[in-house]
Amino acid sequence: MAPDQWQARQKMLDQMMSQASPAQKAEIQESRASGDALAKATPLPKVPTVLLTGTLKDPSFPGNPLEQDLKLELQNELLATMPTAKHVLVPNSRHYIQEDAPNLVIEAVRSVVTDAHAHPSSGKS
Repeated sequence: MAPDQWQARQKMLDQMMSQASPAQKAEIQESRASGDALAKATPLPKVPTVLLTGTLKDPSFPGNPLEQDLKLELQNELLATMPTAKHVLVPNSRHYIQEDAPNLVIEAVRSVVTDAHAHPSSGKS
């Protein structure tokens, strides 16, 4: 990302964070911790998994198209280590798939539960 794009992006993020509620700030902090934990948890156990990826790009937000491409690339790298995982691309969402496509979230949960019941020993590595 070009330095001017990075600065514009940081300015937008700083503005958004100044308006964020305590719960939103806590969510962001916990998502970083969750990402760190995932990075340290590999190899992941062989359990039913569905990864929902929002692919909607917002060209008005500095750097978002690049960010979305990078997110998809990183998630594809993770999925390459999980051959039985299902990947669902959600073109009408970026971050809040549970709000933008709640039926896909429900379907993903049902899929995991169904697969777990069909293969109860799949959690063993």
